[in-house]
Amino acid sequence: MALLPPDSIYTIRNVDNVPVYSLAFSFLPGGLERLLAGSKNGYVYAYNLQTNRVQQKIQVGQAPILHLLHTSSQLITQEKGGKYKVFELTNSGYEEDAVIETDYPGFCRFEANTKLETLYVPDNESRVLIFSFAGEKLGCLEPDSELKLGDVMCLKYVEFPCDRPCLLAGYEAGWLLLWDLNTSQCLGTLQTKECPMSVDYHLNEQRGIIGNSSNVIQIFIIGRKDFSLAHKMDISIKNPGINKVQSRFDGKVFASGGWDGHIRIFSWYSLRPLAVLTEHKQAIQDVAYSTEKVSLWNAHIMAAGGLDGAITLWDLYNSKQ
Repeated sequence: MALLPPDSIYTIRNVDNVPVYSLAFSFLPGGLERLLAGSKNGYVYAYNLQTNRVQQKIQVGQAPILHLLHTSSQLITQEKGGKYKVFELTNSGYEEDAVIETDYPGFCRFEANTKLETLYVPDNESRVLIFSFAGEKLGCLEPDSELKLGDVMCLKYVEFPCDRPCLLAGYEAGWLLLWDLNTSQCLGTLQTKECPMSVDYHLNEQRGIIGNSSNVIQIFIIGRKDFSLAHKMDISIKNPGINKVQSRFDGKVFASGGWDGHIRIFSWYSLRPLAVLTEHKQAIQDVAYSTEKVSLWNAHIMAAGGLDGAITLWDLYNSKQ
């Protein structure tokens, strides 16, 4: 455990201290580096990472923006209540291109295959709906009716070698299922502790993380040959409740964002805690890592946002862990 937790490199106060529900980094041609914050009031605020000030305000709707994705040319948003919007980035700004409406009332975030421009969105009765970025419905993942799974709670897209795209889905009753997206068949199941709130998986580490309402983070593995799911170990934390688990792209560290406002950083190598970051005063809603270096700090940055209306930026263990 680190003797002293590192300090954040910057704290952004979201406009009017509006709670932050989702975050996404955006790196556009011409060197434009931005952090997008989906907020409780239905706006997405785009912060320029050169100045850390709001550069653009995008009104998406009236409901909280639960999730964001920014590709090289599109912004995709998810509003609470089950509405998804795809915006095309043009010279004059973002123009709404497609709207997908469901009546899913929960907090599960969509997942996406950006190469195939495909969205995977939660639906009622344990279903996951599949849409194109253009809004066309492409299919549905529907579990066996004998499995009483409850609502879909979390999703994670994983592309295994040899063109094997899969989707991990966590359900209210405590089950984690691995779906083969080529065949729409379930490859493996795992009974987890409590109701999974967030799931992530790192291909190189060949391990996954589950955050839930308990004081335990679960580590699981996926079999290389049969794609079976198996519980590996538990990591205990002091206070219960995790809204988000997120692995950094390089597989060195992963983070959890808790109901207690704490961000916990763990080593993927040892699975030991490295730091507990306590700058936020209310629950963490999202944690995101930049896939490219942010030029102001010449580093890959972690951003965290929560109900206190703060967005903290961190340069963590980029060279020493």
